Amino acid sequence: MTTHENVACKFGPDYREVIELNDGTPVTLRLVIPADKPLLERGMDDFSKESRFRRFLYAKMRLTNADLRYLTEIDGVDHFAIGALNKAGDGIGVARFVRFGDDREVAEPAIAVIDAYQNRGLGYALFRRLMAAARERGIRRFHGSILSGNTAMTHLLHSVAQRICFDYHGDVFNFDMPLDNATD
Repeated sequence: MTTHENVACKFGPDYREVIELNDGTPVTLRLVIPADKPLLERGMDDFSKESRFRRFLYAKMRLTNADLRYLTEIDGVDHFAIGALNKAGDGIGVARFVRFGDDREVAEPAIAVIDAYQNRGLGYALFRRLMAAARERGIRRFHGSILSGNTAMTHLLHSVAQRICFDYHGDVFNFDMPLDNATD
């Protein structure tokens, strides 16, 4: 399968869901589409330097045209992304996974939530749905790297997984998380 149209699932092309954050703020979740390039570009401006560093593992200041194509022109199977929008239609967060080419059952997850919406439950909601979408696509394990000082992401991983392995390498550590024991 190479396109999301070939996958019968809850997280198909028509997926749209309104959720409430911990403080009652309504947020719309939907799949990322190519027309979202301006949303991602504007959203980058709403990240602090620290948030950018935590997400990209370096101080990325802006998204290039190539970045925007990569982040929005996705197939929904090997590269999948859910975006979060506030009431005004602004992009406030995104969760994605990219499948490892050599192991079809493993993907690398990534979550980004703009600073104004952090610590309100959006990352948790996005990650839970990302795990469910990954399972629908035959992914059995998430594997990735985060900065050792990224306590928010470490906490998020522990909140959704009963079992997770960390491999420390200085300021960056790798994690391995089976999806069969994660909660969603």
